[in-house]
Amino acid sequence: MTSAKSGADSARRALEMLFSFTEQTPTASARELAERLAIPVPSVHRYVAMLRDMGLIEEGHRGRYHLTMRVTALGRAARQATPIIELAEPYMRWLAEHTGEAVVLGRMVGGYPVCVHLVETPTRFRLSAEPGQRLPLLRGASVRLLLGAMTPAERERYVDAALESGAQPPVHGRAKFLREMERDIERGWSTSNEEIDEGVWAASAAVFEEGKVVATLGVPCLAFRMDDERRELVIDLVRKAAADLSHALDPGYAAVNPQALGDRR
Repeated sequence: MTSAKSGADSARRALEMLFSFTEQTPTASARELAERLAIPVPSVHRYVAMLRDMGLIEEGHRGRYHLTMRVTALGRAARQATPIIELAEPYMRWLAEHTGEAVVLGRMVGGYPVCVHLVETPTRFRLSAEPGQRLPLLRGASVRLLLGAMTPAERERYVDAALESGAQPPVHGRAKFLREMERDIERGWSTSNEEIDEGVWAASAAVFEEGKVVATLGVPCLAFRMDDERRELVIDLVRKAAADLSHALDPGYAAVNPQALGDRR
């Protein structure tokens, strides 16, 4: 049993190492990986050796490691196995075109909120989220909606477990986070201001299938460019796109006309 637990921990650490490579940090030295994962350098070398044997990591210039193209193939396979991405693409592009902002498709994957797809725009600013990257457990407009698939008791347990694991606490505290979550789930949309990225305001709307939240569409915007009128416009557009995607997933769900929107209580 001890050996099995040790093997599971090693596999988890190796996967965490893979996830630590992003578009912003595509290469890393052994010491940098040790700092990111809070583990000793000798352990880093052990996990790197495992991933190198599997063809997932290779050593580049001056001892800096990077992912191999085999990881790209895994990404393509994941996209093929996730039909909602293909289905969501035109709605995300419509939303990006009408807002002029990037659009993020979020889902719960293995108990974590994850950015599973991203549609960029020519004027896109640098986001902290990239496809395949986990989102903060208790911050941002999307996570409050993604937890809508859980019962109220399950949401409380999720929040408490996240706090015990050392996750960043909600900006306004646990109790208010739970109240805001209930409100946002009931109305199907949410907003946040500088909860994940400094200077970023975001709107998100829930995507439903068979009456359950299965994903979110989120639009992050530079806060200094937003006034009340533009915030209302973005909220309406993201709600429409999410409702229309929900209708595509489940024809029994009513698609939305922009003129029918406007209730932002």
